[in-house]
Amino acid sequence: MTYRLPLRAAALLALALAPSLAPGQSPDSAAGNSADDLVKVARGHETAQRWEEAIQAWFRVLSLDRANTEAREAIPKDVRQALRSSRYRDAAFLDRVLALSQADVLALYSEVLVKVQSHYVDPEKVSVQRLFRQGLDEFLAALSDASFIARHLKGVDESSIAKFRADVQKAWGGRDVVAAPEAVKVVATIAAAAKRVLGLRAINPVVCEFICGACNSLDEYTAYLSASQYMAESLGSPQLSVQVNYEVGNIAVMRITHFQPSTPQEVETELKKMAMTGSVRAVVLDLRGNAGGLFTAAIKTAEQFLPGGIIVTAQGPSDDANKVYTSTTGNAASDLPMIVLVDQETASAAEVLAVALRDNRRARLIGTATFGKGTVQKVISFTTAEEIDPESGKPRPRAAVRITLARLIAPSGAPITGIGVVPDQIIPNPGRQLEAAKEQARELAGRYMGMGMMMPGGMRD
Repeated sequence: MTYRLPLRAAALLALALAPSLAPGQSPDSAAGNSADDLVKVARGHETAQRWEEAIQAWFRVLSLDRANTEAREAIPKDVRQALRSSRYRDAAFLDRVLALSQADVLALYSEVLVKVQSHYVDPEKVSVQRLFRQGLDEFLAALSDASFIARHLKGVDESSIAKFRADVQKAWGGRDVVAAPEAVKVVATIAAAAKRVLGLRAINPVVCEFICGACNSLDEYTAYLSASQYMAESLGSPQLSVQVNYEVGNIAVMRITHFQPSTPQEVETELKKMAMTGSVRAVVLDLRGNAGGLFTAAIKTAEQFLPGGIIVTAQGPSDDANKVYTSTTGNAASDLPMIVLVDQETASAAEVLAVALRDNRRARLIGTATFGKGTVQKVISFTTAEEIDPESGKPRPRAAVRITLARLIAPSGAPITGIGVVPDQIIPNPGRQLEAAKEQARELAGRYMGMGMMMPGGMRD
């Protein structure tokens, strides 16, 4: 299961295109210091159709005012615009869609409907009627998009396109479509009409809009993935995710920048180094700016610090989405005292680790409240769109969907989404956070040396 939160420029578009993105690293120079200033910046980007910049500005609004309804309503809309703009520019994406036969592209739409309904966290949002309507909206928007028109309707009179758009809206906009087979037939009818009236070479671009509309309209984290995007997702980041500095006073500062498959092993390697030196008596775990990453990597990392207890609970509509994640590592877990640093850009999988350590009284948290994204995404491939890998000779997906699978609940029973993790000690000034953490870690190191050992359960006063 993947679990990411993008917050920097091109953030949620990049969520669909590449993994392991850190938040807030490219602030808008015109952002100002207040939420009102940032709202103006965001609206200006929207007017200029700079969707990625608008998303960045809206997320910065939320970093100042997490209850801002204007931002929360704008982000999903701008994400959809950004994803639409991206796929119209992506020649490889369009070529893959056009390469499918008419039967295959319709079968792919059918599979999308079935799998989205089976896996999405909120069943009320994935009725066939709603998914069809969102796809229709996507197609109607495409008929007004210059890039779509230039690619697929070059030379067609603007008035003809406008009339066709109005006719489709009138004929199908209010129609009830309650079953997947019916939706496939209606989409095939609309696509055939577009081919006949507007001169499209194939129905594929039309069906593609219905597919993307069904996937991209659910929330800001669910998105249709083309083959190249799916491969980028699978490969992950080649960069190390763990950095350690040894400080005066027998403490180590371990910074985890994101969670990837290698993160648990990287943490284990660093903990072994600390054990070999024999001098480290406390750890500062720095999760500030950590946007998350691979959910299972965060779980395995938590196990290295927790001898037992609940790490997090996942709740979703399917059996594989409902699970209580616990640690049973016992004495194998590190018993070094810990201070954890978090901020408003600590998100997703990083929040899972932070709240597990706090609620199990394994560590004290210092900094500011975290972002508050308590959902899990899973990448599900579509078998209809498989192709043969020329190198391995084995089938590989042409397409997939990253879909929100479950909501996450902290060990205490509190939700993470919209609330975040509140630290034990709030220090708003970023320049003071690390020094305060080091000071407390040195105190813990002194106690550790005096006692000869420190049981993980006794970290918090």
